[in-house]
Amino acid sequence: MKNNYTIQLFCRICGAASVPCTDTTDVRASLSEQKQDGAATRLTATWRNTGNTTIFLQPEIRVQTDFVCTHYVIPAVLYNGNAWGHGNEPKGLAHNGETWVFDHRRTSIPACTISENAQQFLALFASNDTPQSLNASCSMTSCADGTMLHRLLYPGMEKPLTYRNRDQFDAPHEAFIALEAGETFRTTAYLLCGQTARPCFAAAQVQDAALDLLASPFKARYTPDAVQTLCCAFAQWLLVETAGHRLICTGRQPDQHDGFAPRTDFEFGWCGQNGMYARLFLEHGLETKNPDLVRTGTDILDFWAGSTGKTGLMYVRFDDELIGDDKADICNLSYAIAELAKAYGILKAHGITKARWLAEAERIADFLIDRFDAKNGFGKMWDVETGACLDSGGTIGAFMIPALCELYRVTEKAQYLRYAQSACRLYRTRDLAHFLCTAGALDTCCIDKETSGPLLAGGIMLYEMTNEPEWLDCALMAGQYFCSWMFHHDTLPIPGSDFARYGLRTLGGTSVSAQHHHLDPWGALVVPYLLRLSQYTAEQRWQTRADLIWANTLQNIAPEEGVRIHGRMRPAGAQNEGYFHCAWGSADAPGAVNDWLVAWPQAFCWNTARYLRALRP
Repeated sequence: MKNNYTIQLFCRICGAASVPCTDTTDVRASLSEQKQDGAATRLTATWRNTGNTTIFLQPEIRVQTDFVCTHYVIPAVLYNGNAWGHGNEPKGLAHNGETWVFDHRRTSIPACTISENAQQFLALFASNDTPQSLNASCSMTSCADGTMLHRLLYPGMEKPLTYRNRDQFDAPHEAFIALEAGETFRTTAYLLCGQTARPCFAAAQVQDAALDLLASPFKARYTPDAVQTLCCAFAQWLLVETAGHRLICTGRQPDQHDGFAPRTDFEFGWCGQNGMYARLFLEHGLETKNPDLVRTGTDILDFWAGSTGKTGLMYVRFDDELIGDDKADICNLSYAIAELAKAYGILKAHGITKARWLAEAERIADFLIDRFDAKNGFGKMWDVETGACLDSGGTIGAFMIPALCELYRVTEKAQYLRYAQSACRLYRTRDLAHFLCTAGALDTCCIDKETSGPLLAGGIMLYEMTNEPEWLDCALMAGQYFCSWMFHHDTLPIPGSDFARYGLRTLGGTSVSAQHHHLDPWGALVVPYLLRLSQYTAEQRWQTRADLIWANTLQNIAPEEGVRIHGRMRPAGAQNEGYFHCAWGSADAPGAVNDWLVAWPQAFCWNTARYLRALRP
């Protein structure tokens, strides 16, 4: 394909407007292009101060496409404008007429912009060859004729506002490069262009190139055996007795005595993960012949399976007095179906029948199947007592796909497989095919990462059950979308920050959503499915991505002797939820971590560790 772009070098001297370098007497610029393997071109740009005094400069590479753009992405930040949802995150390409500028710490490929139509795409992103190349920002402008202007600016800056917390903005920040008389500033960057392999999915092609060009894999900190030991210890630290029951609290938060106090609310799935922890207790306890772990897991699931409303739906959240919340979301209900079915099968294999567990899993599934529709799928939120649908929006109903597959494995009832397939087709066609998934986290309403996870898992499971290529293709699409949230580079650490102090890396971390701009360990949950995607497609890159995500999720888990962070001693297996890699979420960001030791990350890590242990010869 012929070049579908033009390139210009610009510069802005402090106090003046940005202009082409050909129009200034104080700055001369040059550009060289070198073709790399594949579709990438390496750009080397140089700006020289030809004047007699020091200047303060913002250099810029501008690339203008010659095709009409119908879809665009700034990975982990903007998905075709973030039109879905009612949050106040950055939307569109401009705010009050001023173009958004985001720095390399916020984007999952450094300072990356992607524009495309059904025939062709173009992407521009920073190189990580040198700190000055990586310390970049990006921006896009839609032109009157429908073409797109891609901009790569130096150094890192964010304008016209800085997205500082959920739905909250702060002042912009920008900087200039001091260039002495006769001094040169040089950067490298990458330009990709080519034919679009799948409409709206040019980002997948860019991610492949970025993985090859930028990533430097690192070794996981712990073995799967060690992960299991640490996560089991952490789970036991979260056990709380209330009203005669022992349950996993949602997490522990800083107390007034330099320690951590349990938050006394409980949840089956999502943040609390009582169901997954209980099943893991059962598996580990049976394997090690530890009756206390088996008893703990059994008691937890007995409590939840017996906590139902008039509809037969399970109460999925309880407060500290074990008063249930009438609102049951589809994410938690799906975890209930899956974990009760798995746990039933585990104990049945050991001669123990827990009919109530399976009956409750089927009651939930049957209730939701009866209300499935071709527009809203399984919805989002249901009333446990009345059966009313309280919220029908989003891709969150995709969590039912792997849940129904698990139930089908145990019962062999064809309806569960049939509805898993129907749901997979619906969410794939309605949402994923447009390179967006929505409304996964219960505290947000936006384009997100999490709801692509069950499409990936469900696609793999359906492929394994049916051997039909349709489902492997769905899993591939979900994996490509999910990994648009995966960081392909290590950001530049801020001296004195938590990231610098504890050696934390962003490579392999996954950003949360368009509303929540922080990294978390959620990617651990999909590692087994990325590994199977690599196996079934014979593409090594999926193995590489799985390895990166796994290494990232383990890097800050407290060792057996514990670790002191922010003056508080974290016990074995503990890990905070939020990693604030960009200017978001904390006054100390970029590069700060929080002290919210929530339950779910170690459930996901333990679950994947057991999968990895089973792969060993």
